[in-house]
Formats: sequence, structure tokens, C-alpha cells
Amino acid sequence: MLEAGGSAVDAAQIAVRVLEDDEVFNAGVGGAVDESGLVMTDAAIFRGDDLGYGACGAVAGIRNPVDLARAILDDGKHCLLVGPGALDFARKKGVRLVDPRALEVDPSKARWWYASASDGPPLEPEVGDTVGAVALDLQGSIAAATSTGGLLGKYAGRVGDSPIAGAGTYARNDWGGISATGHGETILKTVLGFQALQDLRLRAAEAPATVLFEALEQARAQVGGRGGLIAIRPSGQAAWARNTPHMGVAWIRRGGAVESTF
Repeated sequence: MLEAGGSAVDAAQIAVRVLEDDEVFNAGVGGAVDESGLVMTDAAIFRGDDLGYGACGAVAGIRNPVDLARAILDDGKHCLLVGPGALDFARKKGVRLVDPRALEVDPSKARWWYASASDGPPLEPEVGDTVGAVALDLQGSIAAATSTGGLLGKYAGRVGDSPIAGAGTYARNDWGGISATGHGETILKTVLGFQALQDLRLRAAEAPATVLFEALEQARAQVGGRGGLIAIRPSGQAAWARNTPHMGVAWIRRGGAVESTF
């Protein structure tokens, strides 16, 4: 799409939609269930040329939350819609809704969590697999998108970092674009996406992976949670870092083949 002249915001949206449709990831189909047993999702998309931003939080029954985020972005009146109001907006805009139970593909996760919580405080296993994409188009515009099912067993109504501008998702053409995964409360409290992108700008001579890793480690030192970041600079240089055991990343440059690492 990008090589054909398509926009960064379209490319980021479509990349995230593909990942939402894959039940391996904690986003869309296969999202983590909350304490009520429902898959409640968050998503955001950020357009770097004009700071356009659309996001949704704590929504149930949205097949592709990134599409709802895009509808909110294109509507332009508000930036973030949550809960039942976001669902009403989705219906008006023709965003695909499904039975919320259709998004749950691993009931054993819910059973395990409820069993573990029955005799004491709820356990909070490290469940990641938030998905994201950053893109730079031929016109020099940058976009970022993020989508997640959040923490397994989270309180009903909890909204994580993914749909919050500057925390889990951020883009501006003169700085770059960034998407985060990991412990949402850590990312929220440290406004990690904005901070890491600013660090990349101010420390342009340093290896970007080192800059991102140090941002993650600083957040961990302050709050305690771990995570990962993918980013793209205005030059087109892609970068990523994690302080978690694993984080899958794939990328493609103009005229090249898809590359990936875990």
C-alpha cells in the first residue's frame, strides 16, 4: 500500500487489523477477558501530519477496534470514546459489531484466572501481546496505531495505555511515530510513548534501540512494569526495544522484503 502511494494512517490501520484478526494476539479476536468474563478492548490511531487522533476504550463486541478508532479520527469531533457510547457511535458509522463472546477464543484463560482468584486476591499474570504498527508514507507523513485486550482479569471498565495519546500511541511528523506494549499502568504513569519519542529526537546521534531501551528501563525503575516499543523516525529509520522476554517485530522498507525478529 505504501509503495503504491497510500497513506501512513491507512497502512497502520490495516496492519493492526490483520493482527486483531489473528487469535494469537491479545487484540480483537483472542483478547483477554476482564473480571466479568468479557473481552473488552482498547485501540487508537494517530496521524502525525496534523496530530489527528481517534481512540476507543472498554468496548465489547467490536471485531476490529482499530476501525472504530479510525472512524472516531475521521469524524473529528472528539478524540476518545468509551463504553456504551462508543458502541452507539460504531453502529452509526457502520463499524463491524459481533457477539462479544465471539471474541473469546481461549476459555481456559478465563477458567484459570477465576480458579486462581477464588481463594484469594486475583492473580495478575504478565499477559502482553498488544499489537501496534508505525508507518511512514511517500509524502513524509507518519502514523501509529495500537490495539489491545488489556490485562487478563482486569476490573470491568479499565482502560489501559493503548488508546491514550502520548502513553501507548503517539505520532507527529517532525518527531516520529511510536506504539507501546506491556504493563499499561506503567506506560500511563510515565507517558512512555511521548517521553521515548522525545528522547529519540533529542538523542539523534545515539543508537535508537539504546534510547528506547533506556526509556523502558527508566519507566520500570519508576513504576515497576515492563514493556516494549516500536518506533519510526522522520528519516524512515525504524527502531524497537523491549525489557520483556520476547516481543515479535516485523518491518519492511521501500523496495525490500519483509524482515522480522523475536
